[in-house]
Amino acid sequence: MRQITLGSLVRQARGTELLCQLLREEHALLRAGQPDAVAGLEMSIQELIRQLVRERESLADALQRAGFGKLGPFLEGLGEAERRVFETWRAKTIAGEQESARQATVNADLAMALWKQSGALLSHFQNQVAPKERNTYTAKGTWRDRTATATLVRGRF
Repeated sequence: MRQITLGSLVRQARGTELLCQLLREEHALLRAGQPDAVAGLEMSIQELIRQLVRERESLADALQRAGFGKLGPFLEGLGEAERRVFETWRAKTIAGEQESARQATVNADLAMALWKQSGALLSHFQNQVAPKERNTYTAKGTWRDRTATATLVRGRF
């Protein structure tokens, strides 16, 4: 049971460390304006998160089968030196999760800002291309004289 638990904690700590690296790389790609590379990297990030969740669930199941509700009671049954090893890996996992959450927030804010900037730029270009006068040619090529006010019915009596 000790080897299973320690192995899981080590994999989780290293997985969160890798997640931090991937999120930093995503940030660099966002700043460089490479959306295709970001999309590919995002798939890797999502798969890593799924694997981390499965690892955590498998550890929780193993602890349940061994009669421990959580990791804390399991660690209480260990010797002092062995407990420090387990707690070190647990602390590394927690620190990696917190760093990943901070970096993910930064990336999300940057992605949202870029999306808003792109939308504003597109709107600006559309306004530049749109005709300034209301009187223009129609799609059929005929002249259309539009009124400045809204009308429901237009015609002669």
